[in-house]
Amino acid sequence: MNTKIQRLSGTIAAQSSAQGASGVAVIRVSGSGVKPIIQKTIKKELEHMKAELAPFYAQNGNVIDQVIALYFQSPSSYTGEDILEISCHGSIAVIDEILASLYQQGARPANAGEFTRRAFLNDKLDLTQAEAVADLIESTSIEVARAAKNSLEGAFSKKVFSILDSLAQLRSTIEASLDFPDEDLEETNHDKKLAKLFRETRNSYQTLLEQTQVACKIREGMVVAITGKPNVGKSTLLNQLIGHDRAIVSDEPGTTRDTIEVNTTIDGYSVSFVDTAGVRKTDNKVEKEGIRRALEATENADLIIEVKDATQEKITDAKEANENHLIAFNKADLLNNKEEIKPKANNAFLVSALEGRGINKIVENLSNRFKGSKDTELTITARRRHLTSLKESFKSFDVARKKEKNNEAGDIVAEELLQAQNSLSEITGEYSSEELLDSIFNKFCIGK
Repeated sequence: MNTKIQRLSGTIAAQSSAQGASGVAVIRVSGSGVKPIIQKTIKKELEHMKAELAPFYAQNGNVIDQVIALYFQSPSSYTGEDILEISCHGSIAVIDEILASLYQQGARPANAGEFTRRAFLNDKLDLTQAEAVADLIESTSIEVARAAKNSLEGAFSKKVFSILDSLAQLRSTIEASLDFPDEDLEETNHDKKLAKLFRETRNSYQTLLEQTQVACKIREGMVVAITGKPNVGKSTLLNQLIGHDRAIVSDEPGTTRDTIEVNTTIDGYSVSFVDTAGVRKTDNKVEKEGIRRALEATENADLIIEVKDATQEKITDAKEANENHLIAFNKADLLNNKEEIKPKANNAFLVSALEGRGINKIVENLSNRFKGSKDTELTITARRRHLTSLKESFKSFDVARKKEKNNEAGDIVAEELLQAQNSLSEITGEYSSEELLDSIFNKFCIGK
């Protein structure tokens, strides 16, 4: 059921280009009052999607500026309403004068994200596409911009709608079977077909869960905590990873007394490294506080790189290494050639932070975490709310799958599948609340 809140009030206007003086500024107007506003301010008929150079008139009849006016007729516009886009000179005075004139002619100032909100409410975009607009505007690298563009073009939505279709098919198949005796169902191989559909849907869920987790990292970046005992080379490793000296390096243990956070990019993706104090027993109050913060940073990180002294540790022993816990055996430059045995674990590395040896392997490992598949052109952006709704939907689906496997009543299974549909529909906005929409669109820029 579509529960979009249809609250489109009045005609809105706002500057869509960046604030401040510029060569050219763009002002956008949307709503049912666009045509009367064109008649009073442009004073000529505008054709759909045909740019016109024309004077823009104030209410007193004075010309404010020569502008390029572009009219989009409903429903073939960004918002689905009549839209007027005005390209004027980017003087702050000119912009303010044009906006004042538009407000005098019946438009009102647009709220944050209201143009995109109207596009969503008028079914021009689903909610994931609307959010991708903000992601594209805020993107800080071409890789993130491409991922946001894919989501804006519907790559994420299509995956969600595909699972929704499978859930609907499962529900209809189960509900239809309620009216048939067991003998008829056996003849049509009902159970086998249903089991296959459950299996295929579960695989689709798992694939999308993995892709969404990667997509969240692409949008938000990744926090990596560098941990380890004092004097193992954590700060030297940080400096190598970011490409310049950010942390103080000293042979004296306990040099790092506080967490040092550095934001950088790896292959165009945002990574925040946190260099932590070395963990050891100490009576120094300042160092104790640094250790407390180090432990806190470790708990909140997406990934841990634990640095160990290769001259003091058994390199082949890296049992702690896993997908979210890398181990860097540092000081390889101090080992004899015979001692340079590569770690057996996939997530353990032999490096020399001093010489930069082996650092590229760690960087490659980090980069691969942003790539859900070999085809990086198919990457998308996603938000934590998407991941939460997807997990909730999968949980309900999995309950339905197990109940069906245990031959429980079909109406109970169908109810769980309905809950899975509702949770999944929250992602695209087909099943949403006004509070959710407010929380999303209020974070947009004015004019977007």
